[in-house]
Formats: sequence, C-alpha cells, structure tokens
Amino acid sequence: MITKEALLEKLTDYTVEHGMGVLGAVLILIIGFWLAKILSRATAKLMETKVNLDPLIEKVMVRCVYLLVIALTIITVLGQFGVETTSFIALLGASGIAVGLALQGTLSNVASGIMLLALRPFSVGHSVNIGGKVIIIDELGLFVTQAHEADGPSVMIPNSKIWGSEIINYTVTDRDMRRLNETVGIAYEDDIERAFKTIQSVIDGDIRVLKDEPTRVDVVSLGDSSVNIIIQAWYKREDWWQAKLDFTKNVKLALDEAGISIPYPQRTVHLKGSAPE
Repeated sequence: MITKEALLEKLTDYTVEHGMGVLGAVLILIIGFWLAKILSRATAKLMETKVNLDPLIEKVMVRCVYLLVIALTIITVLGQFGVETTSFIALLGASGIAVGLALQGTLSNVASGIMLLALRPFSVGHSVNIGGKVIIIDELGLFVTQAHEADGPSVMIPNSKIWGSEIINYTVTDRDMRRLNETVGIAYEDDIERAFKTIQSVIDGDIRVLKDEPTRVDVVSLGDSSVNIIIQAWYKREDWWQAKLDFTKNVKLALDEAGISIPYPQRTVHLKGSAPE
C-alpha cells in the first residue's frame, strides 16, 4: 500500500522532472492562440485593403489561417511531451484523405463555390442561362447557389453543377447593348424588296432602336415553304425583351397590311397516272 508520504514524494519528483515541460506547453498554447488571433486579424485587414475578394471568401481564408496556426501549436505542444509528431501528422493526413473521399461531392461544391465567388461570372439579381435554363440569382453560397425562375419557382443548384456548365449572363452585355435577331418567312410569290421596305419601316419607327448601330434586313435562306428573312437591330439591354415582343407583333401587322403573307409549312403531292382498277 502506497503511503501518503510516498505519493507526495512521487508527485514532487514528477513536478520537478516535468514541471518545466508542462509550463512550457502552457506557454506555447497561450502564445499559439494569441498568434492565431493576431495573424487572422492581419489576414482580414490585408484582404479588406489589398485584395478585392468576396466577403465570404475572406472569412474562409481568415478561418483557415487561424486553424492552421492552432494546429501547428497543438503539434508543438505534443512534441513537448515526447509524442512522435511525424506519426501524428501522418495520421492526420490519412484521416484528411479519408474524410476528403467521403465528402468528395461536398468539397467539390465548396471548391466550385470559391471559384464562382472569386471570378464572379454573375452576381445577385443577374439573369443567367445555366445549362439551358434561365434563372435569376438570389444568393451565392459556398455549397449551393439559390435562385428562382422568371415565373416564380425557387431553384437551388449545387455549385459544382454551375461551374461545370456553360454560363450565359444576360444582365451583363457588351457596351450594355443587345441585338435583336429575328427570322420571318414570306411566300415565294411575294415581292422581296417590298418585304424589305416594310420590315425596315418597322425598325425605323421604333424609337428604342439604337440609330448609331447597324441594322440588317436580308435573305438568310430558302426554305421548303418560304423565303426566310433575317432581321437584326440593336437595343439597350434593358429595352431588349419588351422590344422583341413589340417588334414581333408589329412586323406581323405591317406585313399583313402590305399584303405579304407568312406561309405555314405545306407539302404539294403530285400523282402520276391513274390508280389501277
């Protein structure tokens, strides 16, 4: 049986032998946590003043700096007590690989989210075409992007799906303009030059058309049932959609008034000879 005197003696010996190590470990922990805060604040200040990044990315970077310093501090403390830090680091690396494989899809979304936030192919409120679907962006996140369709339904898209798709931003255009591209067919019997003048009069009568930009009215192809005419005119980006709707209606009315038909597909069948009796 261990007496109180023997236990006290052992505790005294342990304190004398390891006291400096424990004190050093505590001191390293204090300095490490203090240094982690200092470096994370310095990183945040650097991001705000020198680097133009999304606030969400800045927070992630600051947090990464903080956790990295804490991890190095813990490894140093373990070394103070004779723990083999090389093996410990290898174990952490193996664990990280295992977690990475388990969360492969999630990490892919995070990586894609960081790229989207850094490169900014679109922002909140922009109308974009992603993979053939037109949506309006509501919120950008690290994992998913929240949006809604023009007619109301909410959409939540994983960032990896967006980053791997073609992105067309309709809100951001060259010189803040957008070209109207329409094709209308007229009958082969109709006068092409008269059709040109009729369509051009609709273009000239639209005050939203940018007069300094070129317009075009020309034959683009000869179809099975119609002569197809291409129509091009430039508008301000914000006028484009309503102008497209108005233009389609006004061209139809003008061609009707000019006696020019827009034929529908039809097929003529010629029978040779007579049916056998």
